[in-house]
Amino acid sequence: MYSRTRIGHLLLWGLAWMGVYACREDVYEFAPYPPAAEDFSALLEQVAEAANHAVFHFEGAGALSEDTTLTLVNSGVRLFLTQTETLFEGEDGVPVPCSTCPSLSVEVTFSARKGEWLARGLSQRSYPEGKVMESVGIVRLRASCAGKPLRLRPGRAIRVQIPVNASKNNLGLFTAQEDSKGNRLGWRDLNQPALSVVFPISLGGSLQPGYEVQLPQVGWFNCARVLPDSTVSLCVTLPKQFTALNTRVFAVFNYTQAAVELEGSMADSRFCLEKAPVGRAVSLVVISKISTQYWAAEFSTQVSTSAELSLVPRPVLEEAILSLLKKF
Repeated sequence: MYSRTRIGHLLLWGLAWMGVYACREDVYEFAPYPPAAEDFSALLEQVAEAANHAVFHFEGAGALSEDTTLTLVNSGVRLFLTQTETLFEGEDGVPVPCSTCPSLSVEVTFSARKGEWLARGLSQRSYPEGKVMESVGIVRLRASCAGKPLRLRPGRAIRVQIPVNASKNNLGLFTAQEDSKGNRLGWRDLNQPALSVVFPISLGGSLQPGYEVQLPQVGWFNCARVLPDSTVSLCVTLPKQFTALNTRVFAVFNYTQAAVELEGSMADSRFCLEKAPVGRAVSLVVISKISTQYWAAEFSTQVSTSAELSLVPRPVLEEAILSLLKKF
């Protein structure tokens, strides 16, 4: 039989071992209940940059009766409104001359940051091919007259100039493709090349390289190109509590203006990008919310062959999620 001293030593050793095990950073307890749907919209809205969004108001009939240039000050993006009397129509197809509109609003949003694309649900993936795309900037155009939505009349377009620091080859214009429920499916090629241009950034000032495209309608548009060699799959498996109900998984490509969301299922914890570009360095980012607790993980790798990776998110504060996405 064990002596009391021996039993005491065993109890102390057991308690000490439990304490060490509980302090391991890679061991987490997950609640045994089924995953519940979580809404990230309020959190992700904080990632967007308000500085690259503007609403231009023209009050009073005739306020916009001449050709006008709209400029987003922080990004330098410029939109050219020409022949404004025949530019817009209502959703019913009735022409709306700008000179007759008592309160005209033109809303412009521009984004060239990968973290913001992901927060806005603007994955850089072509439709219907599903290949990864590289972008120099995404523009959204909206317009209204007295609060009623407007669209461009058939055959009309709005010229847009996008400044860049370095030129790319084979850029074109893509439009956001959505299903009947408004879910974004990817970017559809409009077969319109982006023109490489140089334009002055101020009167008598230096010249700025950039690209020029013609927006054929209101909505989201992408000045981008499809990356070659998008031929291998990249998949991430998480602990079973993390599903598409409560988790988002992103692939942020380093040294390339490309970022996509991996596709997941509500039934399991596997997320995949079926057509990843070979030879690209990528950071895999996981964000999740289970009940009131946020979770995150980040892992860097190189896309070479089809890969299956296992990641374990760690508990974090909400601020850590914001910092993680804003750094891209």
